[in-house]
Amino acid sequence: MPQTVRTQIFPLGDFTFEDGQTLPDIRLAYETYGTLNEDKSNAILLFHALTGSHHAHGYNDCLPEAGDFWQPENYEGWWDLMIGPGKPLDTDRYFIICINFLGSCYGSSGPTSIAPDGEPWGSRFPLVTANDQSRAQIKLLDAMGIDRFAIVGPSIGGMLSLATTSMFPERIKSVIIIGASCNPSIEHKLSVFEQILAIELDDKYRAGRYPLSDPPNRGVALARIICHKLFVYQRGLEKRARKGICDRKGMLTWYTPTRNTESYMLHQGTKFAKRFDANAYIRIVNMWASFDLPALSGMPDLDSAFRIYAEHGIPFMIFSIDTDCCFTARNISVFARRLRKNGVQARYKCIHSVKGHDSFLLEPELYQADIAAYLHN
Repeated sequence: MPQTVRTQIFPLGDFTFEDGQTLPDIRLAYETYGTLNEDKSNAILLFHALTGSHHAHGYNDCLPEAGDFWQPENYEGWWDLMIGPGKPLDTDRYFIICINFLGSCYGSSGPTSIAPDGEPWGSRFPLVTANDQSRAQIKLLDAMGIDRFAIVGPSIGGMLSLATTSMFPERIKSVIIIGASCNPSIEHKLSVFEQILAIELDDKYRAGRYPLSDPPNRGVALARIICHKLFVYQRGLEKRARKGICDRKGMLTWYTPTRNTESYMLHQGTKFAKRFDANAYIRIVNMWASFDLPALSGMPDLDSAFRIYAEHGIPFMIFSIDTDCCFTARNISVFARRLRKNGVQARYKCIHSVKGHDSFLLEPELYQADIAAYLHN
């Protein structure tokens, strides 16, 4: 049985979002693994992926702040094979901090949190930017007395790694990015809009003011189906899809699924709708689609933003996945070359996998040796 861990809550207090709104009693949910050394020099900030959580290691079956969204599939840490004694994120060497995104539904303040009027914030909760995430998380590190730290970020966590490095370059020791690039593609932006439309067009969405007891689950499930096809290796989907045709959750009213891929996608969508809030989902995917690194850096273009990293001597380790449809290997390799062109020390490796974008979750053993060697040097 993995070690039991419990979520901690950090009170940010009043927090002003990038859109100018200030909300009271903002909180961050987080977990830590390992021990912070005396001079506080062994910290690693770990970002989670799109709809993941701060629970990266161990076993946590109790998160009251998340309510019914904390499902059994959340109980085990999403990166257990990467974190622990003797593992790449070695808890005998490092102090790892993983923080739940603002706007999520897993303990940090978000649309499901209760506003001063006693009702959930719902659609009144601001749209959250990468800038907001970085500033909020830095406040927690400040409270811990951590001045400099390394960053590890898979998927959208890689984009937030870039944002944090651009905003606070003097504090970053090194950066590891897995399955992410420096900008969302037009395909990403269109896909995100389709996902938001799927939720908006569900009659139960009610302009985001739905009761949590009667959420727009069909819209959320459809949004997840639209997104999920980017997370898997599409050519291998028929083999990966479960056998048997069904619609046990009753999403459909007339059409009967006839292919196992349809059943697989219905299963993924309906399962996800149980563990994630619609308004929270809109905030997280919108943050992804609106990511703009030059704007975060206050720079006119990407090359100018990358030169900030070079000026501060920040090294990078970047992984792509050859079957990734979300951030393609070609796109990430161009990103790595552009970093090097601007004087950044950037290692690059393409992982060969049949798991697609989710490879970093499903087969972390493919990354272990390179990450351990990079961090331990």
